[in-house]
Amino acid sequence: MFEKRVSGLFVRAVLKAGASEGWSEEVLKPVLDRGIRLEWPKKEEFGDISTPLAMGLSKGLGKPPRIIAEKVVQAIKDDPLSQGLLSGVDIAGPGYINLTLSFSFLLKFLEETILSEGLTEKVSHPRKINLEFVSANPTGPLHVGHGRGAAFGDSLARILREAGHNVSTEYYINDAGNQMNMLGKSVYLAFRKLDGTFSAEEKTRLLGDGEGYRGDYIPAIAQRIRDEPDLLAPEVRLEAQSGHFTDRVQAAFTEVAQTEILADIRKDLTRFGVSFDRYFSEKTLHESRRNEAPRIAHWIALLERESGGTVYGSEGAVWFRTTTMGDDKDRVLKKSDGSYTYFAADIAYHADKIERGFEALVDVWGADHHGYQARMQAVVKVLADLAGRQVDLKICLIQLVSLMREGKSVSMSTRAGEYVTLGEVIDEVGVDATRFSYLTRSHESSLEFDLAKAKERSMDNPVFYVQYAHARVKSLLAQAVLRNVRHESFTKEDLSFLTDPEERTLIRLLAQFSGILLRCAESFEVHPLTDYLITLAGAYHHFYFHHRILSSEEKDRPVMIARIGLSIAVSRILKKGLSLLGVSAPDSM
Repeated sequence: MFEKRVSGLFVRAVLKAGASEGWSEEVLKPVLDRGIRLEWPKKEEFGDISTPLAMGLSKGLGKPPRIIAEKVVQAIKDDPLSQGLLSGVDIAGPGYINLTLSFSFLLKFLEETILSEGLTEKVSHPRKINLEFVSANPTGPLHVGHGRGAAFGDSLARILREAGHNVSTEYYINDAGNQMNMLGKSVYLAFRKLDGTFSAEEKTRLLGDGEGYRGDYIPAIAQRIRDEPDLLAPEVRLEAQSGHFTDRVQAAFTEVAQTEILADIRKDLTRFGVSFDRYFSEKTLHESRRNEAPRIAHWIALLERESGGTVYGSEGAVWFRTTTMGDDKDRVLKKSDGSYTYFAADIAYHADKIERGFEALVDVWGADHHGYQARMQAVVKVLADLAGRQVDLKICLIQLVSLMREGKSVSMSTRAGEYVTLGEVIDEVGVDATRFSYLTRSHESSLEFDLAKAKERSMDNPVFYVQYAHARVKSLLAQAVLRNVRHESFTKEDLSFLTDPEERTLIRLLAQFSGILLRCAESFEVHPLTDYLITLAGAYHHFYFHHRILSSEEKDRPVMIARIGLSIAVSRILKKGLSLLGVSAPDSM
């Protein structure tokens, strides 16, 4: 395929130049093992593909990058495999090597790759990847912040699979701990209000100075419990109505509330085009099975025995020595009362993933987990060492979303009940606009979600802009059929009439698609694909307005056929790219 061929050309050139110049293999090997970094210059005068390879070798070889680049360029020119592939090789700036693809190769690429079967290259070394995302606590509906994580995680999974990785998506249900107890208490108190038996003293007794969860969904769940007798066992209902908040009342109200909320979360995710291969319950880590110790106890005890002092006991508790990783203090895993912390549960959960054979773990978390990254990286390294294999952890922090309504940012606190749900946003602007809007910026940057802009059916709306380019091609093809212009397949000869500079620009853009996906898969990012689709759509809109495609004159037929082929290629790439973002590609708009 295309990028592998170019990378191979550089590898052979470096090895040949190194052999003739006596360059150290110790310097060359790690650089080549990391892979050749290829870039697509924005300005075509810098070629079609460039690489900073020479700068990467300069320090190790003790030579100026430009001198290294000259040797590599000469080796490329001498390589018979560069013939037909390149029309030019040059050096720019301090040592960038720029390649210009031959027109003949671009046409062959267009014919074989775009208008035929394959659109993307696959990674050389596919991995088994666990991708965990959303994982919102089952204490309230999904809000717009969760939606950004959902769009990012689902799109990243699609891209990784397209690149050839074996990806398993997972939702971690935080259904243990104080937050769940508070949820049960909040619904119970709402239930008592419905019966007219609620008292401030009872609220203080259960919640102290706290308010609990107060969204509209809390009284709605309480109403269901009141209206549907089967949701509670008779004896539990009697205790609740009598004001006896026993352990089984707590457990029953919590279970009903969690079940209701999780059902709504799944419904919203399904509607949003997001599905998971597995929902993993935190409670299962705390439960004994087959007369064995709970998984959380097993893993913490194992780490205490085998971690070489990284996990240790002190003052009746078990600690993780995070101070050696830059933390301000060591962190408790098991308290002196025998209970486990959230950190301990996270350790057991990641140990479970490693035990399931994953080679890479991707965690998509909210921005508030920033201080948690270093200790989890350390945890996975310790667990991987115990497993005797390499396991990589990538943490993607989803920055905040500011939802704008009438010029004001809307609060989204689920406890205070002042939030806008993901479902409400979808109702207002639709799935396509919501997902695309979430993905227009890096997940590492905050996002201002403009509802008015997302709803616009204009070229100022990015998702409309891209979808309309696809619909424009489909309309063009329909008009061609009405004119009895039918062309089922395209050869290199058919496409050879694409000689206009703007046609070459479009082909050049199409050739970047596979590389964009591979870079997204390598960097665990999505927004480069969104940026690419906007750029490609813009180039096609410009081409469409400035070049006549359909013609009734016979003398124009060869160019018309070629431009129809180019248009089809554009539509296929747009459709494929949009599908990887979970966005539709309508045939008409």
